[in-house]
Amino acid sequence: MNTEAKRIHNIAPDPVRLTFDDGATVEIEVRMAEFFQEAFQGEGVDEEGWTYRLVSDGTDDPLVAGRETDEGWETVGEVVAVERVGTAGA
Repeated sequence: MNTEAKRIHNIAPDPVRLTFDDGATVEIEVRMAEFFQEAFQGEGVDEEGWTYRLVSDGTDDPLVAGRETDEGWETVGEVVAVERVGTAGA
């Protein structure tokens, strides 16, 4: 299991702060977080109402996020850190 995906799964349904490989962050309210053996799928919404999807195929694969826009889905980046909103280092 991908470590960051497991962290999201353990924190859900509480909000999480995602940090991407470019240093950008976003806070989302987790709506769904499921494992299918090693693969992970999750979905959440940020405070502006944008939907994010999170996917990973397993331990050695990155956790990748996409965001739904008015024109379709765009890749946001690889999630490199996950924290429970309101705490540091969760």
